[in-house]
Amino acid sequence: MNPTLLMVALALLVLSPSALAQGTTAAPPRPPAAAATRTPAEQAAFTRGRALMTEFLALRLERLWNSFTPAVQGQWGTLDGFTTFRKTGIEQYGRETKLVRERTFMQGNEAVYVRSAIYEKFPDQVWAFVMGFTGDRVTTFGVLLEEERTDDPVALGH
Repeated sequence: MNPTLLMVALALLVLSPSALAQGTTAAPPRPPAAAATRTPAEQAAFTRGRALMTEFLALRLERLWNSFTPAVQGQWGTLDGFTTFRKTGIEQYGRETKLVRERTFMQGNEAVYVRSAIYEKFPDQVWAFVMGFTGDRVTTFGVLLEEERTDDPVALGH
């Protein structure tokens, strides 16, 4: 897993209101910024991330693809591979039905935009789309299960 995406995943656990309370020795990123307190880099990430996610959700992927750094493109191989990933997501999860929240924070020099949403085929799961920006380039892109919103019992192995 991309180290930045791993840090973001850990941050989402720390920042999610339903996350399990755990002690940690590593300092989490600064809490997500509200609109009034966003730095210029966070505001740019919010505006650009929202626009690129709108296109991503509508299966218009070229502008996002062209914003990826070569390293991020390398994770997907080609635009066709990235398109297949998105089409598979639509088939498996359906369309976005509810935007839960959007937020930004700084992770080092990267401004991170996170869009958390619910999709029609899995209404008890919140998925987080993470897009990190360094300047105008997308330096991190990933999707993480942020939260299960179900009362189903959990089986623990012994």
